[in-house]
Order: sequence, then C-alpha cells, then structure tokens
Amino acid sequence: MTVDVVCAGAPFLDLVFRGLPRLPAAGEEILADDVAVTPGAMANVAFALRQLGLDAVVCAPVGTDPPGVLLQALMADAGIPWIGEPRPSTPLSVGLPIDGERAFVTHFPTSEVDVKVVGALDARAVVINLPLPPGLPPGPRLIGVVGDPQVARMRQRPPESWADLHAVIVNEREAIGLTDRPDGREAARALASRGCLVIVTRGDAGVVAVDPSGACQEAAAVPVTVHDTVGAGDLFTAAWLWADLADRPLDESLAAAVAYSAFSLAAPGTRQKGLSRAAFLEIADLAGRSRSWMREVRG
Repeated sequence: MTVDVVCAGAPFLDLVFRGLPRLPAAGEEILADDVAVTPGAMANVAFALRQLGLDAVVCAPVGTDPPGVLLQALMADAGIPWIGEPRPSTPLSVGLPIDGERAFVTHFPTSEVDVKVVGALDARAVVINLPLPPGLPPGPRLIGVVGDPQVARMRQRPPESWADLHAVIVNEREAIGLTDRPDGREAARALASRGCLVIVTRGDAGVVAVDPSGACQEAAAVPVTVHDTVGAGDLFTAAWLWADLADRPLDESLAAAVAYSAFSLAAPGTRQKGLSRAAFLEIADLAGRSRSWMREVRG
C-alpha cells in the first residue's frame, strides 16, 4: 500500500463546548451554546489533507472502549482511514474555546508509533509527534509536531538533533515552552539551530519560519471571524504540507497554510473542519488571495 501522507500519532475523540461566556470556576456549572463531537489531533490533519486532494491515513492504535468505538464510527463517516492494532483505551479531549483561544482537558494514554507499519505504507511524508521514535524508515519528509504533553516530556531531556526532520511546526506557546525564549521569533531561531526548518504559528500575529541558516520568513494572519479555534494548528500543518509536497517556495506555502486554516475555521458547520480544495480556492478568490499555482496542485 502506498499513500501520500501518514499521520503517525493518536487521533482523539474531541468534545468541543462552544459559546462559553467564560471558563467555569471550581464547583460552578456553565452552559455552552452547543457541543461538537468530532475526531481530533492527527485525524484533523489527515482529514484536511484528504480534503486538499492528498491520500492521507492515520497510523495509531485503535481504541476498543466506548469512546474508541464512537471515534472509529466518526472517522469512518469522515472518510479518514485508520490503521492500527487494538488497545483498551482512547485519547479524549474536552475543548473549551474562549475569547479567541481555547483550553483543553485531555486524557492521553501512552501511544507508541508502529514504525514497521509506517514504513510499509511507503509515504511521501510523515506527520509525527516528537520526540521521534527509533527505527523510522529513511526517505519520507518527516514533519514534527508537538502538544503540551510532548513539550513537558522533551523539557526533561537534553535537546535532540532535528537534522533528520524536514520541518517542525509548533505554536508560539509550545515554542517558548521548548526554549524558554521570550517570543515565537526568538524561539524559532533557537529551535532551527537543531537542524531543520521550524515554523511557529502565532495566532493574530501570523507565522514565522526560520531555517537552520537563520534565514527568516513571515506570513501575516488572515482576518476572519472565528468562534472556535480548536484544530487551527492541525489545519495549518495539513495545508503547509500540501503546498510543500507540490514543491512550492516557503513564502507561498506559508501564505496558503495561513489562509486555509483561517478560512476553514471561519466556515459554518459543526462537523469536521477543513475546506475542500475547491471551496478553499473559491473563498481565496473572493478574498483576493488565490494564486495560479494553487489551481495546478494535484498532490
């Protein structure tokens, strides 16, 4: 079996409570306007990649508990292939969007990447949680991502070389947490010295990317009205990789990823986020942000 992209990491069952006036205090109950129950984390990345025309799969253990059974059904409904051995528990996150940001409460059982299965899929690229597991096959573009649990784990060990990675994509909070630098730009410079391109998303401040030579490029944020930012980083990662696999220059890849994430978050609906390629190009045209190369990309 050959695919374009393997998303090697756990999908989550996401319960996102929308329309909260504020976060509750201890002992307090607050009503949300509605709740979305969707696949999250690596499932978001794989879904968006598939929406953009790439053949993407999730490679991770498959939970057999009630959340896992529901997650399997939701992923099948969204058309996200999921390859993995059974396990008794499933990662689950409660998302609490508030004031343009979001907080999470997460249950994350230990999940190991099956590097043999990843290798057998013969992918063009692999999106994978850091730190890298041993035994990954050479060849595909490795795109490293992290979450708060990975940041905490990596802070407890010496900095590792990222020379085997094609790129690492993190948000500003994660980048600062990994480096103790004062802002995303300085953190990106510090992280890029580990040997690969580092891209730091900064919300309304846009995106900054630094390569190992220290060269820096930035892309401005796209102004949209968004009430729920859950999944923003996953959407950005998918769109950046879509453009990168088409061998577009970094400035174009960053611009496409920023626009895709913003327009997908702003789109109405309560199901899986991620515009189709056609819908993205139509919205980008109306916003004056479409480029001719986007129409030519077929993956």
